[in-house]
Amino acid sequence: MKTNKKNSLLFFLLLFTCSLFFYGQNSLKISLHQDLKLLVTGDNLGNKTGTLDLITRLKHENKQLSYGYFNYGFELERAQIAYGFTRYGAIFGFTFNRIINDSNFHITPLIGLGNIYRKGHNSSSWSGSLEFNYSINKKIKISTLNQITERTDLGHLYTKTVNRYSFFIGLEINLYSFN
Repeated sequence: MKTNKKNSLLFFLLLFTCSLFFYGQNSLKISLHQDLKLLVTGDNLGNKTGTLDLITRLKHENKQLSYGYFNYGFELERAQIAYGFTRYGAIFGFTFNRIINDSNFHITPLIGLGNIYRKGHNSSSWSGSLEFNYSINKKIKISTLNQITERTDLGHLYTKTVNRYSFFIGLEINLYSFN
């Protein structure tokens, strides 16, 4: 397991360095998303209304291509559920920003690889997400995030790993432009 983490980190650092050298031009962004269901209604698993489940992402955007641009970064998810929940990893995707005539609307499919830490156990996990962003101005975007996550932590707790869907709402803030 430690070898996989080292290989993932080395791959991400190599990708990041090559990207900055050859393609980097656009911006560095941070986003914060909250699971809407846990915030508004809770769930039937013992988590009450107002349960925090936050995903923070730090993303780098690459050079604009015909239909959009590549982006990648780190993500951290923390949830206030039984036994705690922390998921962290690397994300990689492509943002489509020129498929409709509204340049403020962006669609980004992303894949993520990382680990979940819960109740003293650390296990590798993957995620897939589809992000919809709309620019309010040059610095801030309103964002929704549809995500499926491999919940390997549930294998340690209940002997069954499942894939779970979550819907998040949030904001994305442009920290720095490289132009």
